Amino acid sequence: MGLALEEPESADTIVEVNGVRVAIDPVIKSQTEMMTIDYEERNGKGGLLMKGLDDCC
Repeated sequence: MGLALEEPESADTIVEVNGVRVAIDPVIKSQTEMMTIDYEERNGKGGLLMKGLDDCC
């Protein structure tokens, strides 16, 4: 599972989370329901982080 900043594919499910449109592959949609996306900085670099499934990401 990963994150990408690109246009959604035609089969993706589009949801709005805190005002941000997010495209989710329907194959993994059920796995993402308890996840959150957070921003984190380490060593002066920032990035997005998926949280919620210990055995996943």
